[in-house]
Amino acid sequence: MIEQWTVIENTPGFMPDDDDPPIFDDYSDAVAYLNERCAEYVEDPDSNYTVDYGHASSGNYSAAMIYDLDKMHDLGRWIAVERIEE
Repeated sequence: MIEQWTVIENTPGFMPDDDDPPIFDDYSDAVAYLNERCAEYVEDPDSNYTVDYGHASSGNYSAAMIYDLDKMHDLGRWIAVERIEE
């Protein structure tokens, strides 16, 4: 069995944004993609996002929460790597 990984992004409490999330054959590629997505939020010149990398996905893999510092009650964005179970 080949291990595969996916990166899920959503607002906590809601379904994932992408019905067809990206799939990776290598965990490090999935983590790199997660980091790229986080960087896109932080580097957005029209926003004030911060990333909290101190999280783990349900499988104890890499995850991050992104918050908009301009919003008082921001639910944030959850981006997490998950192993695909077959």
